[in-house]
Amino acid sequence: MLGAILLMMQSALPSPAPLPVTGPVLPKALRVTARCDPSGDDIVICGKTDPDQYRLRPLGPPPGGKPLPPMTAKLGNGTIDGRAKEHCVGGFCAPAAVVTFKVPF
Repeated sequence: MLGAILLMMQSALPSPAPLPVTGPVLPKALRVTARCDPSGDDIVICGKTDPDQYRLRPLGPPPGGKPLPPMTAKLGNGTIDGRAKEHCVGGFCAPAAVVTFKVPF
């Protein structure tokens, strides 16, 4: 019964009319052409358009020769190992630190 009343109320009320547009209206955006021509008396600001200018570059191999060996230390009865690795997930690769704790039993 309550559902039927709610459905009737929903269809009985007319939708409100849209508000009229009054006052100043912004002009449509102008198309900006990318040019850098500092001729004349105008002040022109030219920027770099390189999208990779702030990206980190790969470091490559260490300058002294081979990379550091994995770290191994004794901790209680077991040993703890630490090493650097690169993991790839979904086509994105990133460096990672791997720590392994081994306990004999």
